[in-house]
Order: sequence, then structure tokens, then C-alpha cells
Amino acid sequence: MIGNRKLAAALALFALAVLAPPPARAQGDNSWNWIRADNGKKIEVKVHNKVEFNEDYSDVSAIPSDGSLAISDSRGSDAIRLVVTRVASGALERDYTVNGARREFDTRAAAWLKDVLLLAARQGGLDARERVRRILARGGSRALIEEIAHVEGDYVRRIYFDELLKVPNLGDGERRDALRDASQSIRSDYERAELLQHAAPVYLAKNDLTAVFFEALSRVGSDYERHRVLKIALKQADLSTDALVADARSAAAMTSDYEKATFLVEAASRYANGDARLRAAFFDALRTVGSDYEHHRVLSAVVKSPSLSREALIAVAQSAAALGSDYEKATFLVEAASRYQTDEQARGAFVAAMRTIGSEYERNRVEVRLARMTTN
Repeated sequence: MIGNRKLAAALALFALAVLAPPPARAQGDNSWNWIRADNGKKIEVKVHNKVEFNEDYSDVSAIPSDGSLAISDSRGSDAIRLVVTRVASGALERDYTVNGARREFDTRAAAWLKDVLLLAARQGGLDARERVRRILARGGSRALIEEIAHVEGDYVRRIYFDELLKVPNLGDGERRDALRDASQSIRSDYERAELLQHAAPVYLAKNDLTAVFFEALSRVGSDYERHRVLKIALKQADLSTDALVADARSAAAMTSDYEKATFLVEAASRYANGDARLRAAFFDALRTVGSDYEHHRVLSAVVKSPSLSREALIAVAQSAAALGSDYEKATFLVEAASRYQTDEQARGAFVAAMRTIGSEYERNRVEVRLARMTTN
């Protein structure tokens, strides 16, 4: 099982570690730059264009075209620099200096390069996706899980988990454990959200994996990032009723009225025309929107949905009655009047909502609108 003691211990160490920043991309799709600085000690690794590494990432194996690898390391007592390029004959040339003086690239230098490349791979994400594919080809998912225990930084960890979740023969139990471990060990809401967006097509396509997906989403504290995931989830084909209900409940847990209302506007047609369970989940979420303006915005989106059922119209009227602002309530009832005139039961629910308006002026606005529609 993925959540074993070894992995749990490693994940606990992550919480104590100083996370490296994600690598900065240089110009060009195959260029990569990573810097780690701490108390005046610095290491920088630059890959320009394409550089290929050997199987265990201890050395450079090839540099096609005009690529290069440049490393500057001032962490120790010496300032070390290495630049690896390809000469005209196709051979690799290593320009290795220590404190500015050129040195032979000997076994000691080779050991230093091996340590640097491993550090860059585990902390900076050097050649991450290719390295993950090699680990999987060599040792399968178990080998990758063991390697993830050594990976630092949310950006790199997310890439490794992202690739793990793509393994075609991964069992449902392993997928559950992998996503649970990922959501617990990755601390950045942005990286969690990125992972969940990539995982959504797989996890929301199977009812057995839906619960762990939304469990992971519950750890995304940023309402903006959670909204991004909810929106992607909503777009999945053949989304089950359980998944849709979980989507609405996750939206209800957001604290931002704006993010919550914006998602409900996006989801209105999917829920309002659905079955009783979906409708209930939607209006339960809407009840948690504290802003009357945002609440009104969602109600307006619902009544614009084509072919609203009587049950949906009654739910809209009951939701409108809960608005605290007489202005927002009256404005909505005026704009929605044409939708409920043809059904007596729905009309009764809207009239009942109108009677909750305390302001005589606002209530009169709605009555005038209804009177005009009746005479027409």
C-alpha cells in the first residue's frame, strides 16, 4: 500500500524542509534554469535547448544540436563551474573550473556532478517527466513511489504524482492512496489544484474514485483555486449524480461569495433542470451565499435556463424569499415575472416571495409588473 510507514515518514520530513522554488523556464521549450540559494551559498543549473542524461542521471550522455549544460556551485569552500557542450565532431566537451582555474574532469569531479544532477532532479525537477518515465519503465509504480519520498518542492512533487496517476495498470486502491498522499504532501493550493485538474478525467469517470477526489479537493484552501477545479470537474462527460452533488457541496464550503456564486452561475443549467437530489444540492449551496447581490446573480442565471420545471421555479421563489435586501428581491421578481406566469403553483410561490418584501415601494414595483403582465 502506498501510504506505508516509509512514505509517511518521508512526507513528515517534507513539512520540516525548506521547499525549493519551482524551476524558472528560460526562453525556448527545452531550456530550463534552477537556482537554489541559502545563506550566501548558491547553486545554479542551466539547460539550454536539449541535453540527454544517462539512465541514473549521474552524467550527460548526449547533447544534440546546440544544447548545453552549465552548472555554478558556490556552496562549499570552492567555486565550481562546469559547462558541457558538443563540439563539431559530436563529442562532449567539459569546461571544468575550480575557483576560476581550469581543472581536469576527474573522478572527483564526476562524483560532484552526480550529486548535483540528483539534487537538481529531486529538488528542481530536472528533466522530470522523462525521469519519471524511466523510473516507471525500470521498476514500475513501486519504484516511482519510493523515489517520490525523496522529492522536495511542491512543483516537482506534483509532476511526479501527475505522471504516477497516468500509469494505465494502476489499480483503484493505488490510485486512491496516490491522490490522498499527493494532496497531503503537496502544500501549495496552486499545485494541488493543478494536480486535481489533471486527475479529474480519471477520478470522476469512476464512482469508486469520486470520494477521494473531493477529499483531496477539500484540502485546497484557496477559493479561487478550488473554483478552478470545480469548473473543470463540471465539464467532465457523463458526470454521475454523486459527483455533481459532491461538486455542489464542495462549492458550498468556499468562503468567498463571489467565487461560490460564479461557480453556481456556471452550473445553474446543469442542476436546475436535474433531478430532485441535484436541485437540493444546488439550492443548499446557494443558501450559503451571504451576499444578496451574489445570490441574486445566481437566481438570474437559473431563470434563464430553458425549460425550467415547476419544481425548479418553486425552489427559485423560495430562495428569493430568503434575500434580505428588498431591492435585490424586488428586482429579481420583476425580471423573472415572465417565467412563472404560465404555472399557477409556481406563480403562487413567487407571489408569496413578493409578500416578504418589507418596503412598500419595492413591493409595489413587483405588483405593477404582475398587473401589466396579467392585462397583457
